[in-house]
Amino acid sequence: MRIPLLRVRWRLLFSLAILLFASIFILSVCKLSLADHYGHSTNPQNWARAARLEPRNSEYWHQLGVYEEWDLEHGNPSRAAGDLERAVELDPWSDAYWMDLANIDEALGKTKAATAAYHQAEWAYPASPEVSWQFGSFLLRQKDFRGASAYVRRAIVADPNLTVSALALCTRTGQPVSSIFEDILPAQSGYYLAALDYFISQKNIDAALESWRRLLGLRTPLQMPSSFALVDEMIRTDRISEASEIWQQALHKSNWPVDGSQKASLVFNGGFEHDILNGGFDWRTLPTSGAAFQLDSSVAHLGTQSMRVTFDGSSNLDFQNLSELVPVKPGHQYHFSAYLRTRGITTDSGIGFLVFDPLHTAIPQANAPALIGTHPWTLVEMDISTAPSTNVIEIALRRKPSWKFDNKLSGTVWVDDVTLAPFGDGKKRASP
Repeated sequence: MRIPLLRVRWRLLFSLAILLFASIFILSVCKLSLADHYGHSTNPQNWARAARLEPRNSEYWHQLGVYEEWDLEHGNPSRAAGDLERAVELDPWSDAYWMDLANIDEALGKTKAATAAYHQAEWAYPASPEVSWQFGSFLLRQKDFRGASAYVRRAIVADPNLTVSALALCTRTGQPVSSIFEDILPAQSGYYLAALDYFISQKNIDAALESWRRLLGLRTPLQMPSSFALVDEMIRTDRISEASEIWQQALHKSNWPVDGSQKASLVFNGGFEHDILNGGFDWRTLPTSGAAFQLDSSVAHLGTQSMRVTFDGSSNLDFQNLSELVPVKPGHQYHFSAYLRTRGITTDSGIGFLVFDPLHTAIPQANAPALIGTHPWTLVEMDISTAPSTNVIEIALRRKPSWKFDNKLSGTVWVDDVTLAPFGDGKKRASP
């Protein structure tokens, strides 16, 4: 069709049409721009203006609904639900919109509507770990443990970082521990280790022991440090026999080397022939300024190496930083022995051994003779009688602070062949 532009009337009409279309376009652009400006504002009132300017934009309704939900002072949950319903009508493919709607429906007590919204979120994004987590958490809060288990398990398989949160929510909502292990936690060491740490932190020892039993049942190797927290908790609560059993299980499961040269001795790794574990019933070194620890393969009383502690002379140390916990029997007699070698140990306060009950501090301590200066390998020993309440003792390399003016400790001490052996009741004292 040819427009007779040469005619003035048609020219005018054409110009007006162009102007009208341009005006509509410019107005739409301005409207979109203004709505976008309002939508990115930090003022919630502007979000409502954005929604009114662009009522077909689901993002504005969602933003407004979430604000209404969490505004504790001026928020209106019912209005929030309406805004979120508008958002999902405009964009039913957004799992986030559906989950927020489900959340507000739950807050309003509309559990059926919330369940339906979570199903819609699952339909929108079936593989989402966040949907599985939120839906499972909702079902747990509704005490629907059977329904929740599959969703929570799916979530933590997709994102193992959710494991501790899942354990906390399950226990808080009353789900039985047996169900947690059977229905939620995959049979893998990472999940059982997370459960072990979590239950120990909550002082739920029975659940922690169940976590440990599950770990032992796996065919995967176990690292010795995995047992430390549980052993320490058993020790802290004076359940020493259980702590010892767990320790032995860990040694077996991890194939950790055990020194068999001191069969009569209760001290683990008393000859320092293996790397120390710094936990459980092995030696522990507590770092401190002024002292350094190192296994020394160039100096040994017996075997291939000893523990060397070097003091740099920078401080008047109150030293008790090399120690080991040893299970014992109450009301029994033991003979303690160790070999020390020293070089240039200064001050009047030397290096010796302290044996004491760490759980019952009122029970008297036992002190072996201390060495100062330079000595070849020297046997230090003493007899110990455990109290009726003592089930574990601590053996510590000890140096008390000096009260003299020249009190800075320097020099080196080597420790080797530390033993603790029972005697009495027909048993002969073990030979050093």
